[in-house]
Amino acid sequence: MDTQTVLAQGTGRRRVFWVAATAFAAMLVVGLVAHFLRENIDSTAPTWRGLSGLAGLLYADGEANLWAWASGLLLAGIGVSLAAVGFAARNERHRSAPYFVLAALALTLSADEIAQLHEKLARFDFDTDFTFAWLSVGVPVAIVVGLIVLWIARRIDRQLRRRLIVAGTFFLLGAVGFEAIGGIVIRGQLNDLARTSLPYHLLVGIEEGLEVTGALLALAAALSALTVERTTAGILVRTRFGREANDALKRTTVSP
Repeated sequence: MDTQTVLAQGTGRRRVFWVAATAFAAMLVVGLVAHFLRENIDSTAPTWRGLSGLAGLLYADGEANLWAWASGLLLAGIGVSLAAVGFAARNERHRSAPYFVLAALALTLSADEIAQLHEKLARFDFDTDFTFAWLSVGVPVAIVVGLIVLWIARRIDRQLRRRLIVAGTFFLLGAVGFEAIGGIVIRGQLNDLARTSLPYHLLVGIEEGLEVTGALLALAAALSALTVERTTAGILVRTRFGREANDALKRTTVSP
């Protein structure tokens, strides 16, 4: 099988990520501003209905809206990309199971983002001091899952592992760290007044911004582990580390 053009991916891929990052940033800021204004102006104001509709569509702390769908789609993209790495690695006779496990985790996070499954953990609250009850179970679960993922990650490509660890750090800092800080800011008051404050909105922005940053970094890491080549038989998807090993073997073979 003759290869061989490695399809130009770097520039196009970076452009796509910049567009995605800009779109998420715009949605985040517009949703936060619209929700803050809606909650702090009189409902009889002429702009209130428009702000209410915009906030309902884009507010990052809302449920079942465009933000939740886009975030869930981003996480699903990570899962699909990691699964593609797994299939390519298996075809190259590399260890593939860790990639499929990480893909399943990303798809689970996608389902959670869209369906707010973590909120169901509030049923298992152990009377802790967390404002958001789900954190009393969510924090220990996040620690255990994080340790398991780190153990699994020892078995994947080193460069991909490092990039995923950085991405996961950003994501968990937002999903768990700033969620807990937000609970401290509203001082245990899960009422409408506490959620209308400027500090709470700023913390929501930081929390969701960190989560999306982590997810974008993870998607970039997963896609960077893949190469797409044009062959006489069609399009060939390979792992970057498999291709590098194959190129090194060829150089060794042809060297005198």
